[in-house]
Amino acid sequence: MTSENLDRFVKIMMGLAENFPGTRLTGAGIDMRFEALKEFAIDQVSKAATKLIQTHKYNAMPTTADIINAMGGMPGRIDRDNRAEIEAGKVLDHLHCFGSQVTPSFDDPITKHLMGHRWRYRSWASRVKEDDLKWWSRDFVRAYKAHAVAANAGFYLPVNPVVRRVVHSVGERTKFC
Repeated sequence: MTSENLDRFVKIMMGLAENFPGTRLTGAGIDMRFEALKEFAIDQVSKAATKLIQTHKYNAMPTTADIINAMGGMPGRIDRDNRAEIEAGKVLDHLHCFGSQVTPSFDDPITKHLMGHRWRYRSWASRVKEDDLKWWSRDFVRAYKAHAVAANAGFYLPVNPVVRRVVHSVGERTKFC
């Protein structure tokens, strides 16, 4: 949406609010909603508002996140489960195209970490059997999801071995002799 769509956006929000008694819209609130939804087309917002009115799923004015969900979620964003499957596919594609002779350069930091530390690509690629790839894929997806959750929670340990030893030793008694 652009600033040219602001009048129509306000009408959509006012119409949506009328369906939920007791809703009070403020200028600041409408500005925040407009800012949060500006990457969507005004027609998408209008259709989502109509859909929300038709479904009577909410007892209060739907939040901006509810409107985004009614439009089908965030564009271009891939959830963690699908991202893990995609990244496993990238590793397998590289293996089938180049074998163990060419070390890949992965853009995704979790894939880069897993294929550089948990499975060192060249040694893994030179010894993995075709029959084991379906099990490897399952293990990769599980490890990817675990690393993604840990990274989001702030529990992701640094890769540098010296830093990792220091982090692991925090809280241990140091002996001075």
